[in-house]
Amino acid sequence: MLSTGEEVLLGDITDTNAAWLSRTLFENGLTMSRRVTIGDDLDDMAIELVRLSQTEQVVIVNGGLGPTTDDLTTAAMASAMGVELTLNEAWLDELKQRFERHGRPMAQSNLKQAMLPDGARLIENPKGTACGFHCELNGCHFYFTPGVPSEFFDMVERQILPELLHVYAAKARSCYRLFTFGLSESGISDVMASLVLPDDVSLGYRSSLPFIEVKLFIDADHDEKDPLLEALQQRLADYVVSYNEPMASALAFDVKRHGMALKVAEQFTGGWLSSLLNGQAAHLVEQGWVMSNAHVPEQAVANPLAASLAMASATISPDQKQIGLACGPELHGQICVAISTPEGEWGQRLSFKRQLSHDDARCYISTVLLDMLRRYLSGYTVIADYASLTRHDDIYIDADSIE
Repeated sequence: MLSTGEEVLLGDITDTNAAWLSRTLFENGLTMSRRVTIGDDLDDMAIELVRLSQTEQVVIVNGGLGPTTDDLTTAAMASAMGVELTLNEAWLDELKQRFERHGRPMAQSNLKQAMLPDGARLIENPKGTACGFHCELNGCHFYFTPGVPSEFFDMVERQILPELLHVYAAKARSCYRLFTFGLSESGISDVMASLVLPDDVSLGYRSSLPFIEVKLFIDADHDEKDPLLEALQQRLADYVVSYNEPMASALAFDVKRHGMALKVAEQFTGGWLSSLLNGQAAHLVEQGWVMSNAHVPEQAVANPLAASLAMASATISPDQKQIGLACGPELHGQICVAISTPEGEWGQRLSFKRQLSHDDARCYISTVLLDMLRRYLSGYTVIADYASLTRHDDIYIDADSIE
């Protein structure tokens, strides 16, 4: 894949198109050999197109097909091929009709989007004004696509990918994702070291705070999928927080299945936990309180763990199917979290083993509370060890003792 544009090269925008294409091709049995990014320089682009034509079978070029002066991809390909740009009458007629349907004239600059390298084959864009096109150079097939993600995805899925699958023998592959929380990458590597996989099956890992994804890549029709997934689950044990979906979404199902109502009180996390539960998890929080981390009562300073338990307990009503989650303030680099349930209350006092940004720290502590909730609902041990955290102390009080 060749991605074009100064905004991509300089990092002004994240190249989500490249990540999407890599994943889509892989899942359809095609492998991307390299990804190249280049800025908006006509000569540099032409040189790169020639170079790629000498080493690759197929190149998907993304971006630079717009009407402005910095959109140079089409001209660069014409230069690489040593041909002129010619007007594609069919696309020009389509553009004029689209503008007429919207009751406005076509700008003169849009004429540029109907100019293609001589001999190019049109690839229609049903969602935008930038058509795609196909050219061949030195035996390499080039597919040119616009940079707008929705247009790019549609053209690849409906036109380019089917053509590639028709030409190249490919076997569709599936990717199954186990989201883990609490284990380190080295810890996961150790528990996976002795796992024997078939030759056509592979594992991949992706660390994206606060989770580490363990990915199983396997042929879509492979008959050993279930035993392999079960083996992964057994090795990762109760550190698997969700399967093929975000943790909060998986939690939503469990919370609703148990008929529980959630209430939340936050200081250090500053609303992060409520946002997670009310975003991905479809408004799970029945009530929530966000309190300042700057003003801490004296009793909380004296006994922060007891204070966090009291916060969690105070959010819920007795004799009702409710769960309270609470995060206290940060005091001397330590944060207390607690969960109050009909069976009892759990709390723990934690600190980070390494320095994190404020937002990353809030995200991580919010996830600890989600994990305590998940563990409670699943019947696991509520207090767990986390590789990135030091637990200074913890407490459990059963419901009978509270009464």
